[in-house]
Amino acid sequence: MTFENLTKLTQATLVNEPSIASFDAIVFEPERVKMGDLYIGNDPEKIKIALSRGAYAILSDQKIPVYDEEVAWLRCDHIESALIGLLRYYLMQKELEFLCLDPLSLALMQKIVHRDQIIFLDNRIESNFHKIMEAEQHHIIAGSDESFIRKIYPSYTITLAQNAPKIVPFKTTLFQSSFYYKEQLFENIKLPELFFPKLENILAFLEQKGLSYDIGRCEYTPWFYPLFVTRQLQIKPFGSTPSTLVVTQTPDLLPEITAYMQQKASWSRQICFLPTDTGQQKCPDLQTVSYQKLSEITKLKEIEFNFAIIVADLTQIVQTLKNLSKKEQLSLF
Repeated sequence: MTFENLTKLTQATLVNEPSIASFDAIVFEPERVKMGDLYIGNDPEKIKIALSRGAYAILSDQKIPVYDEEVAWLRCDHIESALIGLLRYYLMQKELEFLCLDPLSLALMQKIVHRDQIIFLDNRIESNFHKIMEAEQHHIIAGSDESFIRKIYPSYTITLAQNAPKIVPFKTTLFQSSFYYKEQLFENIKLPELFFPKLENILAFLEQKGLSYDIGRCEYTPWFYPLFVTRQLQIKPFGSTPSTLVVTQTPDLLPEITAYMQQKASWSRQICFLPTDTGQQKCPDLQTVSYQKLSEITKLKEIEFNFAIIVADLTQIVQTLKNLSKKEQLSLF
């Protein structure tokens, strides 16, 4: 691409008069820069690395000194806005289809579909940029960040296929399900009945597009993940303890999850463990324990419960529990 076209697409300004007129690829990691690339970033030290590896151009939204007059130096108002301008240009050429899903549906689809058939976006604009740039013609792109998708592709799809075939429960527990789908029996699937409608819509969409999938690959997602623990909050194998932490990464699902848990396990003692800024309105019928730091989960040791519904990052809470367990083991010596 020529620098003239780049400035038109990104609203950037060429601040010098380089001896070259175009570049090859766009790179965000200086260590991956090759001769002829455009490097995008603001860190002066990383820019120097990119230059040492042969970058032909630098795009930044900061006032960076021109270290090399032979290289093109471009400045924009915001890097993200510049990337969105570039993506819109390439999207017009590739005729991609964008699908916007809620985070849990997106995670379910990622589990069961063959990954090379759909490109899944994350929350990092740099990686999303590369994924979209490398997509083949007419590829399907799926994500959950509606704001980002709207900026680059306003005519995205937000609803899945209508009149989806129904999943017929055969045997269900709180955290696992056996069911029939199109007269085929699937046993001990790691998906609670609560999310059957989401799976039905996903399956209908994939079938409509002629994409292959494997229901048996369903796994728990960070949006609903049971962790079986002892009274001392040590993580144990599935189903081996009377106490379970039900982790979700968003308070948005709390009303659905709490209603499901109260309906399916009305006999049990249930509580909520929520960040202080979540508020108790999300769990009005359950005892709520608030926390500012995840390490405060030790409060649950003093409370008798069968199920504790927790809003937290799954990776962080697992690491917190492992750290607490390790600390307790060390204190025994």
